[in-house]
Amino acid sequence: MENDHHLATMLFAIERIRADLKAYHPKALLLFGSMARHLAGDPGDHLPNDVDLLVVTNNTPFLVMKKEYGCAMELHSFTVARIVGIAKSLRYDSRPVALSKLYSRVLAKEHAIDVIAAAMMLGTAYGHFGIEQIEVNGIIDTRDYSIHQALMGSGWWERLCRYAVERRGPLMRFTDKIVRNYVFEG
Repeated sequence: MENDHHLATMLFAIERIRADLKAYHPKALLLFGSMARHLAGDPGDHLPNDVDLLVVTNNTPFLVMKKEYGCAMELHSFTVARIVGIAKSLRYDSRPVALSKLYSRVLAKEHAIDVIAAAMMLGTAYGHFGIEQIEVNGIIDTRDYSIHQALMGSGWWERLCRYAVERRGPLMRFTDKIVRNYVFEG
């Protein structure tokens, strides 16, 4: 019974955040983490304890980030250039280069949000790309980090994911530049 109230509070908070973010004209708003896995029916080791969101916008939503929504929330804001840069790296860079870019940001920012964003773009095959699960207390994390839900901008997000998944490699970058197919148009 208490769990139902907790989940209802988080779902209500998601709707309020979604409404508040409209003023920032986001390209996409993504729900990920334990709440997204719970809503997808993925049996987790525990019920969701927070709401993890990633918003793609060039207007950083400072007011939304500071607002209280009645539950624990992590709102990560990416500029369009930053998320498209990750997609471009997944598409064109050699795997070692793309992985080193992703994991160097983990060390610099002390958060794996870039790696999680890449996993969401690549889908369940992110392990085949070379993205490894994050270890928690020395134990491999078996949760699927690709599970997410597009709350806003699903069409744009799907096009970006298709762009990222279509591996072109470093040599194809040159030919794509020649035919002007290098830039993600969205």
